This record gives sequence, C-alpha cells and structure tokens, in this order.
Amino acid sequence: MTDVTQVLQEWADGDQSALDRLAPIIYPELHALARAYLRRLSSRDVLQTTAVVNELFVRLLSHKPAAFANRRHFYVLSARIIRMALVDNYRRMQAEQRGGGQVRIPLHEELAWVAADSGEILWFDRAMAELDALDPELAELVNLRFVLGCTATEAADVTGLSKATVDRKVTLARAWLRRHYNGTAPAA
Repeated sequence: MTDVTQVLQEWADGDQSALDRLAPIIYPELHALARAYLRRLSSRDVLQTTAVVNELFVRLLSHKPAAFANRRHFYVLSARIIRMALVDNYRRMQAEQRGGGQVRIPLHEELAWVAADSGEILWFDRAMAELDALDPELAELVNLRFVLGCTATEAADVTGLSKATVDRKVTLARAWLRRHYNGTAPAA
C-alpha cells in the first residue's frame, strides 16, 4: 500500500496526480468509518455515508492542499470537517423545519447527552473549539473517537499513542465535556 503521508505531501507540493492516487487509498477507510458512525445515528434526517465522505472531499478540494505533517494530521482534519458537516446539516434542517416530534439522535453512544440532530451539536462544536485551545491532543482524540468513529485501537494507531493512553485521555476529555455541558467546567 502507498504511504498516505507521502502521497499527502506530494499533493500539498502541487502534484495533482497525487490526489488520484490518494483517493482510492483513503476513500474506502473514510467511507467505512462514516458508515459505522452514521449507522449508530440511525435517522433518515442525518447525512448519508457517501454524502459525508463526499462533503469531506469537496471541502478538502475547495482549498489549496494543506501541508499535512502525517496521516494523523489528515485524519484529525477529516474528523473536524465531518463535525462541521454535521453542524451545517443541523443548521440546514433547522432552516427547513421547526417544531417538535423529532427523535433524539445521540452524537455517539459514549456521548449520549449530546444530540447530533439538535442545537447541542452547536454547543459541542463550541466546546470542541475551547477544548482544542486548552489541549489540542484531547480534542484530536475526541474528534477521532466520537466524530470520525474510530475505535480506541484505531485512534491509537493514527496518533501513535498506546490504547491505554487513548482510553485514559478520552475518559478525561469526556469528563471535561460533561462538566462543560453542565456548566461546571473551569474557564481555563
């Protein structure tokens, strides 16, 4: 298999053919991650798998290729873009219809108190920006685990951390988010 980091660097250096080599490498993995994540949401109102991955590619292609330090950097950026797509989808749904009777869809089973199809996704986006400012590694792990849908083992592989460290840091980040959600998190 071609090294993702090398192909990402070639793309950032302006080699347009690198994207042709990159897409078949990463698309199936991103599609599988998005499918697993969206299956947990189980709602027709939430984005479809292909739409999420296509949105990711459209957003990546609409800007000058970034210089990715490694594949971790790429996957963390991908998770952020997917989070932005969920926020945009929620805003679009709100603009289309207002009212009750909607079924609550959790962002992730381990963050059941954050609904992906409500205003809570906006809160989550703001909280993630604050967490990123406080501890970028914790924010990366939350994005990988709960937005991109990686398992702890997959997140460990992407970040180069041990699974135990990922589990420990994700538990800390989840507790921080929960306290922040309840309004008891410290400002800094």
